Amino acid sequence: MSEKKNAHTIARSSNTNAKATTTKAKETAGKAKDTAGEAGTTAKTAASGAATTAAHTAHVAADKAQVAAEKAVATGRTVAAEAPKKAAAAAGSAWTAIKARKVLTAVAGAGAAAAGATAAIVLRRRAARRRSPLARLTGGRFGA
Repeated sequence: MSEKKNAHTIARSSNTNAKATTTKAKETAGKAKDTAGEAGTTAKTAASGAATTAAHTAHVAADKAQVAAEKAVATGRTVAAEAPKKAAAAAGSAWTAIKARKVLTAVAGAGAAAAGATAAIVLRRRAARRRSPLARLTGGRFGA
């Protein structure tokens, strides 16, 4: 009878060991499956992130190109709009000068006369400084 008990005990402990081993194997397989799933998810996330980054970079570059093009168009429009205004202003100034030519001629003549008078005064003073005291006293008649 003790042999039956020993065999029965051994069988029971073997069943318990087999169940424990099976449970551990199932747990290990589940963990491996979870790890594989996480790796797949990580790979998908990384690929998605790379695609998103590439799309964002392309979008930013396109935005910058669009802004540059808009600035170029705005500058072109400004230049095209201001060119006739500048030409008209220059023509207006020329016409005003032609209309006021008598005044301009008088002003130019007065300026030239003033410059000539100033030059004459400066030259006379310089010449007077080079004379001797007697020549200065007599106005240049003696002691030149």
